[in-house]
Amino acid sequence: MAINYSLTQRVNPKDVAAPRKFYAIAKSTGEETARQLATEISKRTLLGSSEVFAVLEAFIDLIPERLAEGRIVRLGDFGSFNITLSSEGVEKAEEFNSALIKGNNLNFRPGKLVQNVLDNAEYKKVAE
Repeated sequence: MAINYSLTQRVNPKDVAAPRKFYAIAKSTGEETARQLATEISKRTLLGSSEVFAVLEAFIDLIPERLAEGRIVRLGDFGSFNITLSSEGVEKAEEFNSALIKGNNLNFRPGKLVQNVLDNAEYKKVAE
């Protein structure tokens, strides 16, 4: 199993006059839908694909709810999701208010299972 990549030429943002350099960018080989995953999971378990799909749909609904409640969602060796914030800084804590929060981001930290796969990934150059 290899991660496909192609090359792109980019300018150095710190020195726009410097020569451009080539960098690798990951190239997708397609998409996988929840229904396709459910079908594959059903082949590996004793559950029917419609049952698996129902569980996946509930799972997909539940994760954002828990994140919005400020919870970290841990999925064992798969990894964990949590929310991070971006805000303006102030000199004194008393000066801070929620209007200074500019947005949030979803953070994923891979667990042992995912990290092991990524650490052992091979790479394959594909056409642009």
